Amino acid sequence: MKAVIVAAATLLVGSIGAAWAETRPALNDAAARAFSDFQNLGPHRAFAVSPDGGAFTWAGAGGPDPGGAVTSVMKRCEEKSAGKPCILHVVNNYTVTGQHWRDTIPARAPGASDIGRLRPEPHWSVRGPQLATGLIVWSHGYMSGKNSTESAPQVWTGRFLRAGYDLYRFDREWISDWASDATTLADAVRKAKAMGYRRVVLAGQSAGAWVSLAALQRGAPADGVISVAAAHHGTVDKMRDTTRARSEWQHVLDGIKRGPRVVVVNFAEDTYDVGGRMNDARSIFGKTGVDAVVIDEPAGFKGHGAGADFGFARTFGPCLLAFVENGARRKPCS
Repeated sequence: MKAVIVAAATLLVGSIGAAWAETRPALNDAAARAFSDFQNLGPHRAFAVSPDGGAFTWAGAGGPDPGGAVTSVMKRCEEKSAGKPCILHVVNNYTVTGQHWRDTIPARAPGASDIGRLRPEPHWSVRGPQLATGLIVWSHGYMSGKNSTESAPQVWTGRFLRAGYDLYRFDREWISDWASDATTLADAVRKAKAMGYRRVVLAGQSAGAWVSLAALQRGAPADGVISVAAAHHGTVDKMRDTTRARSEWQHVLDGIKRGPRVVVVNFAEDTYDVGGRMNDARSIFGKTGVDAVVIDEPAGFKGHGAGADFGFARTFGPCLLAFVENGARRKPCS
């Protein structure tokens, strides 16, 4: 996922709101709006304040910890401040003003246990099943030559985090046994519900989107799934038989029962897309009665990784949350 710079973005309340009120640096109006928007972004993220009260945000940084986001935002801030020292104020969802972030932020949120094969997002605080609005589970895609288990959730997930959801990850080393992974994910959702999470939302990109939908097909008691550019057969140019990919897609969707709300997103010029799949989704969900939103090649977003763009988060984040939470169909999701 590409990191995103926002020189004047917007938010942060909840677990760090009180600390912000007590220690916040002086902000100009643009920086105050930037801080508000900051809470809409997913990890890893960092927020810094310049000597003149300006603000800088870095979000969607990969890696095992938020170090990359911190380094990037401080460099950007100090470059724009003519070398004057900037203040690192928030890292992920922890206030760190006046302290070194590595001394302040635990690698694992206190009391956050694994849920089957799900693990809490590193360096991110959680509320727990009794206090959280719900649980969102991020399933990553795969990147050739890189450790995909260290890839960041797409930044639009921040909308759910701001709404009070806890964030867990479903990390997998390989894609060779996606059917078994889907069964494992479905079992983890059952455990999360048994722990007391009132709502569970599965979200993912590429292979992570595919396994999220397949978990629903296997009876995961999830309340919603957000599938962004689902894939698991590789790029079209290397497929021996594109009809197999299309057929398996249809089979997965046809096995999803009514109840959970489902969002499927597909982008233009996606080299993993065999074509026709969004028409399949409309047809199958229309037949089965699944409450679904199909976002088919939205204008301004191209390629397999377009869901990682900050612009996608800003444009679609609010309506994704509204639909999954209460079934509201707001533009541009409607």
